[in-house]
Amino acid sequence: MVQPRMYREVVASYNAAFPDQPMVAQYGSHLNIIQVHMPDEMAQNFSDNDTLHVLLHNRIPLDWVDHTYTYGVVYLEQHFHNPTMSLDIFHEIDNERHQCLLCYGTPPAIPQWDGWREISEDNHYCLLFKHNK
Repeated sequence: MVQPRMYREVVASYNAAFPDQPMVAQYGSHLNIIQVHMPDEMAQNFSDNDTLHVLLHNRIPLDWVDHTYTYGVVYLEQHFHNPTMSLDIFHEIDNERHQCLLCYGTPPAIPQWDGWREISEDNHYCLLFKHNK
């Protein structure tokens, strides 16, 4: 998610449409997150809107998505230099991003989560084991 506030806007719209059942984010050590399953050939059709609704359905906290902003910017910049990415698409996304930043500023990060690391082999196997139970 490189567009600041997109998820916040979806949550606000949802809460306005369903004031008796507002989105309550999941926190804690045990989360219930439903994985999206689709054939590989359908992945190209999975839109930003689909992603936002999966986040909403899984009650992902707003601050978690805000924290991913920096990662999204780095990802886009890395792919911007990739010749397979359309420059027109990048410029359209980047122009929208700049408009959001001008209006709302840079989303805050979660200080305890700062810094990126690759997942260890042990963590990878632990996740696979828990997922396949």
